[in-house]
Amino acid sequence: MTGRKVAFIGGGNMASAIISRMVSTWDNPACIHVADKNFEKLENLHKEFNVTTHQETGEWLSEMDCVVLAVKPQQLPEVLIQNKEFLKDTFVLSIAAGVKTKDIEKLLGQNRICRVMPNTPVREGLGVCGIFMVSKEEKDKETVEAILKPTGLLIWCTTESMIDSLTAVSGSGPAYVFLFLAALEKAALEFGFTAQEAHDMAVYTILGSSTLALKSDETFTSLCKKVQSKGGTTIEATKVIEGSGFADMMLRAMEACRTRAIELGDEFSKKVEKAE
Repeated sequence: MTGRKVAFIGGGNMASAIISRMVSTWDNPACIHVADKNFEKLENLHKEFNVTTHQETGEWLSEMDCVVLAVKPQQLPEVLIQNKEFLKDTFVLSIAAGVKTKDIEKLLGQNRICRVMPNTPVREGLGVCGIFMVSKEEKDKETVEAILKPTGLLIWCTTESMIDSLTAVSGSGPAYVFLFLAALEKAALEFGFTAQEAHDMAVYTILGSSTLALKSDETFTSLCKKVQSKGGTTIEATKVIEGSGFADMMLRAMEACRTRAIELGDEFSKKVEKAE
């Protein structure tokens, strides 16, 4: 994306993760700008990625081809109101969890907007980003792809409600995997392995299995059956897992996550109504 300028308002963990992937394909990292009140955070970002940093937002935002909203949702109304005049003609990409595009549109008075739900593995280029575009301009879609393609898998959502569903599956998904890793590690420790062995066994089991699944055209169920043998060890373990209602439990967990995502969006909408 030679010559284009992108600014991040907020230099937290997710902004840093996305930037870390962008600079691997960016011709000039100095075209990436970050605004944050935390000087130490800015200093670290400049030192690590050679991006341009600012402690204050302002008129310079109007020179950007895209501004990424990477602040906490509760901070967003104030940020948008303060910078409305600088963003009136600018493409805006929001990674603020639960914030609906219609509310950003209300606060900015324009609709060159895109909402993205990334997950934490984007830092390794193995993330999932759900994308809902309001902007109809092709150049804005190209900008989204240039920013996010290095982060992993891009899922283009045809309705904004799909973002809430994606949040439940992949947005919060790493937490489910970490819980499963912790369970594998705990069992390995109880069976007498060292802490390092238990940790590595768990990680490599998930990593190896995921890599096999990624490279295979078979269903997860079919791959599972390939590990099982009639009368063998694995089938006894899977009987316990399936008998405990594991799939139903996970579905209930993700439904709870999606419900909370919708609630957060509704709560933010009420704040926007008060701010108008």
